[in-house]
Amino acid sequence: MRKISLNIIFILLIFQNFGYSLASTDSKREQNLFKEIRCLVCQSQTIHESNSELAEDIKLLIREKVSAGKTDHEIKQFLVEKYGEWILMTPRFNQHTYLLWIAPLIIFIIGFWFILNKVSSSKQKED
Repeated sequence: MRKISLNIIFILLIFQNFGYSLASTDSKREQNLFKEIRCLVCQSQTIHESNSELAEDIKLLIREKVSAGKTDHEIKQFLVEKYGEWILMTPRFNQHTYLLWIAPLIIFIIGFWFILNKVSSSKQKED
C-alpha cells in the first residue's frame, strides 16, 4: 500500500512540474509578444513597459488568443487589422515601408561616397 501511494505521489509531482513548464512557455511567448506590440496610449513604449489601461487590455487579449491556440502571426495579424500597422514596434517589409527599410542603406552609401570624394579631392590638392 505504501508503495502504491508513493507511486501516485511521484506521478502527481511529475504532472505538476509538466504543467508549470507549459505555463512558463506560454508566459515567455506572451512576454515576447508584449515586447513586439506598441502601446497606443504611450506610443513610444511597448505594452510590456506600459501600465496604461489599454495596454493591460491588449495584454489580456493576447493571453486569451495564446490560450485559444492562436499562433504569433495570427495574433499580430488580428491586432494589425483592429488597430493598424502602427501597433507593431517593428514594421513589416511591404510596399508602404520599403523606404523605411532601405533609407539607412541609402544614407550609408551617400555618406561613403561623400567621404571618398573628400579624400580624393584632398589628395589632388596635395599633388
